[in-house]
Amino acid sequence: MTPTGRTLFYLRRLGFVAAPCELFIPAVQRKRDLFGIADVIGFHVRDRQPLLVQCTSLAHVRDRLARIKARPELPLLLRAGVAVECWGWTKRGEHWHVERVAVRPDDLPGVVVESPRHRRRRRGERQRNLFDSADLKKPYGRP
Repeated sequence: MTPTGRTLFYLRRLGFVAAPCELFIPAVQRKRDLFGIADVIGFHVRDRQPLLVQCTSLAHVRDRLARIKARPELPLLLRAGVAVECWGWTKRGEHWHVERVAVRPDDLPGVVVESPRHRRRRRGERQRNLFDSADLKKPYGRP
């Protein structure tokens, strides 16, 4: 069973309505996570708490957390009340165990959500003043 399958099973045992939310893109043979953050989305029935979970093996939790914290959408999701966690699965003996790491707003560095972008002038704007110089306004052959 994959980490995503284990996560779905565990979330449903905890009382969540859960579903995978990563998308497979056949043209490039890659998976794309929801917001670049989560493999699984869950909603707790009683608490009405949305939860985004990035699930992986325990050895890769640090890498996934670094990638999640670099996403510009993360501060907005946390401010909207969405809980974000990274779950690392490991097998100890005969049983699978999970280590849950929650991402908090205090853990985040300042992320620029939008920066001013200098747009390239359009062709008409670039060529507008092309023939406006004073010497070009005179007819040909006349001083």
